[in-house]
Amino acid sequence: MLEYKPFTDQAMAEIRPLLDLQSFRTCDYTVGGLYMWREYFRQYYTVTDGMLVCSAEYLDKGVCFSVPVGGGSMEKALGSIRRDCAERGIPLRFCCVTEEGKKLLTDVLGEPEEVTEYRNWADYLYPYENFLGYRGKKLVTPRNHCNRFMRDNPQYVYMPVDASLIGEAKAFLLGNAPAFDKEAPLAKEEFKRAVEVLDHFVSFGFTGGLLYVDGRPVGLSIGEAVGDTLYVHIEKALTEYSGVYPMLASLYAKQNADEKLRFINREDDSGDEGLRRSKMEYRPCEIINKYVVSFG
Repeated sequence: MLEYKPFTDQAMAEIRPLLDLQSFRTCDYTVGGLYMWREYFRQYYTVTDGMLVCSAEYLDKGVCFSVPVGGGSMEKALGSIRRDCAERGIPLRFCCVTEEGKKLLTDVLGEPEEVTEYRNWADYLYPYENFLGYRGKKLVTPRNHCNRFMRDNPQYVYMPVDASLIGEAKAFLLGNAPAFDKEAPLAKEEFKRAVEVLDHFVSFGFTGGLLYVDGRPVGLSIGEAVGDTLYVHIEKALTEYSGVYPMLASLYAKQNADEKLRFINREDDSGDEGLRRSKMEYRPCEIINKYVVSFG
């Protein structure tokens, strides 16, 4: 039987090299994505056959497993999961499975018994260059929002977050908690973990930026790069400053621009229609659909 361990801050150093080998480009295979949601989805992990396997209690589906990632044997890792499920008397079920992941599972385990799409949890993937000035007709809306922000706030300042600014970043979140408060339990969990993860900003290898107007912080972005993709885990801003979100998104992208980075993942919309419209305005090149895949 496989032995699963909790996602502690120390554990992230062990699994980071395995996550760096993933090619799915989804937030479910990042340090931030796993650590921030470890309690909400009751996530645990194990390393078997040179592969990282995560266990989660996913929505209404019960215990599910991630598609293994790492430098070991996919076939052996999936065999270990199958035997583990048989010993525990639970279904063989995988969550947050991409199209690529479905093929990997099918190649080893055969045709699935059931496949269910969860559109609300699909990640939005963008060409990196979309955020480097919002050029072209298709990006006119975020470009206009940025122009409005710069007209209204010509003295704005953007500062990359380092260890010396962690306290200020945390104070920005906590000091403006009512502005970020939403009724949905998912949103409350996200805000709680956004504050917590700042304590591990340096050790997790995150990058971030604070946007100021007249000396006042008005926006914060935190994320990480994995492979050729920059993942935006935290993006909070004060909407009383018109255009602040597109401005913050562009500045964060410019801060992290690197020839190795080809994409930006701005994660899912959780079924929020307003957030979905906003994410579409940035013109994704792909909406990475995710599935729950069950085998008999």
